Amino acid sequence: MNQVVFGFILGFILVLPGMSGGTVLLIFGIYEKIVKDLSKFNFKPHIPLLLGAIGGIFISGKVFTMFFSAHRDATVALLLGCLLASIKSILNNCPKINRNSFLILLCGFFLGLLTVQENLGIGTNYNDISYVILFLGGALASAAMIIPGVPGSSVLILLDIYDSILFYISELRVLRLLCFGIGGALGIIFLVKFLAKIYDDHRSTVSYLFSGIVLGSSRSLFPHEISIPITMLFLIGFSIVWVWSDSV
Repeated sequence: MNQVVFGFILGFILVLPGMSGGTVLLIFGIYEKIVKDLSKFNFKPHIPLLLGAIGGIFISGKVFTMFFSAHRDATVALLLGCLLASIKSILNNCPKINRNSFLILLCGFFLGLLTVQENLGIGTNYNDISYVILFLGGALASAAMIIPGVPGSSVLILLDIYDSILFYISELRVLRLLCFGIGGALGIIFLVKFLAKIYDDHRSTVSYLFSGIVLGSSRSLFPHEISIPITMLFLIGFSIVWVWSDSV
């Protein structure tokens, strides 16, 4: 039963930009066991966790799509705060910034800036994306989210498919979600060890690059109008993830 509850919390949190699945698993104290089991293709003990996560993702996706449709600026302000605060956990335990790391950060920033084409528009200006991109997005996001401090949903924002995925969840587009899910499953199985090794061997470079990407891609979450309530929601989202990152 605990596995189902943990999975539900994990799934609900994963929808938020800035929230790392690996961080959640560390807090629950099950990160090492899951990574070891996945590397040995031992999935059976974690089926309840997976089922709970699927439920959490669907409910969280529905909730955020509903709020976005009614309160676009308020929702993106909250998500923007979450996303920007995640840089703290991404750069956790990295050396202080120097000339080289600043250049890497800058490269990531422009990469994120150029990759994201338009403002987030869940339920309004979403694009039907190809099954290939869905598959790759699922694989990369799921593999990235296992690494503590790296938010998988930020990968979806970088690929410019975050709003489309939430739309598919809210509308239960089964075939597209299945394609995304298959990519996610294979990403966890086959890419997680590879990405984890790259991350361990080049932690500083990867962290500063990804932080820059997060900064650049955050432009898709800018509110259309700024007001005191919008600013407060931004600060709430920022504070939640900032405090959350201290838990690891």
